[in-house]
Amino acid sequence: MSLGISAHGQNLHSSLQLRNSHLWRGLEVATGLVYTGNLELTGDNFYGGFWAGGDATGSYKEFNHYVGYRNAKNRFRLELWDIYNFSPEAAYNNTEYFNYKAAETGRFWDFRSFYTISNDFPLELSWNAIVFGRDRNADNTSNKYSYFASMEYPFLRKSDLVVSGRVGYADALRSLGERNNFFASRSGLSEISLIVIKPIPVGSWNIPIGIWAMWNTVDQNAFLQFSVQAFSF
Repeated sequence: MSLGISAHGQNLHSSLQLRNSHLWRGLEVATGLVYTGNLELTGDNFYGGFWAGGDATGSYKEFNHYVGYRNAKNRFRLELWDIYNFSPEAAYNNTEYFNYKAAETGRFWDFRSFYTISNDFPLELSWNAIVFGRDRNADNTSNKYSYFASMEYPFLRKSDLVVSGRVGYADALRSLGERNNFFASRSGLSEISLIVIKPIPVGSWNIPIGIWAMWNTVDQNAFLQFSVQAFSF
């Protein structure tokens, strides 16, 4: 549970997770001992912060910024993420953190939107699109505007167990170049996921444990992730 540090109506939150891989929208971004964490400042409606990921060998490195808005009931959210994966073996520009030239940058901006139907029917609908950066056509002249649309539903919710299912579809508004979109080789269901979260009591603490099975039906891949939340405040 996140307690937060409060000052003048704002709260500071942070968390750290340890994983055997980093999965995202049908992709396996990294494998091995992976850590991911964030530092977030939240207000009544607006929030923002930093998100970072890496692995024990240094072959995966990522540092992102994000800002977001949510309505009073927290059923509707909008976010903009500035994502920069500077892993050493990246095939794109991974050495110029402050380069924001569209045809040269190694980062991308990810626009995210979420809407939950109701508390009684907590189906979350999400539409996300890459609006700037390294989501480019083959001759690097324009953006593809790849998008990922998903539905997620917690079909089992107890005080000590949550089991959710998610289905995601990937495509691009401009299907240009050899690769159809940022997330998969062509349009289709790039993610079908089953996610289990269960807190495990350790002394006076409850440590959330996660199991995530993900299938990419477009590129014929399947992944299994195990995670543990090391801390949260």
